Amino acid sequence: MNDNKELTTYLDEYLKMDKPQFAVMISGKWGCGKTYYIEKRIEEWAKKKERTDSESVALKPIYVSVNGLNSVSTVVRKIKTALHPILYSKGAKVAKKIAFGVMSIAVKSNIDIDGDGTGEELGNLLDAEGILEIFMSDSAAVKGNKVLVLDDIERSKIPLDELFGFVNGIVEHSNSKVILVCDENKLIEVAKKENLAVEYKDFKEKLVGQTFLLEADYAGITREFIDASGNILLRNNRNLITELFIASKCENLRLLRHCLIDIRRFFEQLPKSIEDNPNYDSFVTNVVAYLTIASLEDRFGNNYIEYYQSFSLSEEDKKLVHEVRVKYNGLLESHGLYNSVYTIPFKYLVAFVRTGFLISPDYLVSECRMLRSRNLSNWEKLWNCSQLSNDEFINLLETEKRRFYNKELGYAFEVVHLAGILLSLERRGLVKLSRKNVIRTAKSNIKAISEKYPDDTVRNHLNSQGYEFHEHNTDEMREIVSYLGELNHKRIKKQETDYIATVWESMDDNMTYGWLYDKFEQSTPTRRCAYSMEAIFVQVSPTFMANKLACLSNGAKMEFCHFLVERYYLKGSSCLGEIRQEIKQDKEPLEKIANLLKSKAKRQKLIDKENTIRIANRIDEAIGKM
Repeated sequence: MNDNKELTTYLDEYLKMDKPQFAVMISGKWGCGKTYYIEKRIEEWAKKKERTDSESVALKPIYVSVNGLNSVSTVVRKIKTALHPILYSKGAKVAKKIAFGVMSIAVKSNIDIDGDGTGEELGNLLDAEGILEIFMSDSAAVKGNKVLVLDDIERSKIPLDELFGFVNGIVEHSNSKVILVCDENKLIEVAKKENLAVEYKDFKEKLVGQTFLLEADYAGITREFIDASGNILLRNNRNLITELFIASKCENLRLLRHCLIDIRRFFEQLPKSIEDNPNYDSFVTNVVAYLTIASLEDRFGNNYIEYYQSFSLSEEDKKLVHEVRVKYNGLLESHGLYNSVYTIPFKYLVAFVRTGFLISPDYLVSECRMLRSRNLSNWEKLWNCSQLSNDEFINLLETEKRRFYNKELGYAFEVVHLAGILLSLERRGLVKLSRKNVIRTAKSNIKAISEKYPDDTVRNHLNSQGYEFHEHNTDEMREIVSYLGELNHKRIKKQETDYIATVWESMDDNMTYGWLYDKFEQSTPTRRCAYSMEAIFVQVSPTFMANKLACLSNGAKMEFCHFLVERYYLKGSSCLGEIRQEIKQDKEPLEKIANLLKSKAKRQKLIDKENTIRIANRIDEAIGKM
């Protein structure tokens, strides 16, 4: 654990220095906890109160974020706002004596500074140019730590030499201490872009006396965040959340804050009745774990996180989610957690993170196996057969073997689970069988289910049902799972092809851009994306498409041109964009369609001909962008 003791000790000593005439810089990556750290220090410094009387005024450390500020005068106004309370304390008379005529207050207010019963508008007494007079004053009447903390330096819009010059004026001409908080790597990038007359390192050398790299104590801060939330559910799972956040390697406390809010809001949307369920605590732990992963990964920009626990993945998709599995699976195993499908399927958790709302919470809870009282199926009992008696084991094994070898199974996940169980039992010497025959029979079962229920995704989908597949790391199981994946891939591609072909076939003279848009905004069977984000011309014959387009009414032809403009971001499109790589697969069929349309246009006349050529020209433009 790193609690930055050396930095804390140095800052405490820095505050005690007499006119140090240099600033201190605290650097660290965005989201690493710099602001959190310095706010904790300010809170501690502010507790050390100076005794004041009617002839003195006490200052507290002043914190200002310069993120987005575009002028030094704006920074001054921020400081003025922070100083505002002292001007209304018993030290206001002292403040007036020190800064009369040079300060102004952002909030107009009449106060009786002299205690003579005549109110004066302080805004008329003080102006912004001299707002730092009190802060910089060497008067003994001004007590307390004169500390100015400027945060988010690299995000300021003020020219760096101007901002550093402002800070330099404070540290050189007063007994004030200035702490600069930033990501110095980003700050150096800003300096390069601004092409400063003096090099950044020389500028910094004159101003900054000590630089510290903040080493975030993510474990400690995570626990502090959770304890401060006051949420019992978060506190009960504090160690799990902390371990998952560290394993995520996102190193961004802002994402952690969002994650904790996601968890709290998620459980607020669930029906209260489930809290009486005897498995509620296990349910909560399971959901907290997977919701933490979903929130951190999705907010960190992992676009493939929704496929983290999907089993019907292509080889390319498997590679994309492999790193996520490596990060978390061992940790989840060590906590004895089930697959998310046993509670709330992972895709619903990702959807919640993205939308902020849980779809059909009552239904999801009713479908949650962990909260349902039910008898275990035979294969589930065999999955953990170590707890069975010999007689129970023999009876269950014979029953499930018969179902497996007689092709009596109705779901792909049952086939894979039983195959894994049988292979595991064979390896353990608890049953004699041919491992090759298990593979052949499993494939035969899977094929039979696929043929009997071609459009039933649930029956053909590989779902672990909350149990890890036995022998999942063996070549035999990989072969079985791969076979199922290939069948599913072919089935899905056929569904996609059939759908797109149906759209083009049903296109008629009443077709509009809106009709086509709606058809292709439908989700593909994989739910990965909409059809509009995939190729949609490779599935049909160019001759068929050319004949269809050439025969449309002229109104429909114009609508189709509008569709091409928007799909390929042509001139006149309502938005700008780059053509996706997947869409570029349409290039070859489009070339053929355009050539066929030009040939057909030669046999047409007037408006019919003009609009057929217009479609061909639009297609040529689209091809040019590919």
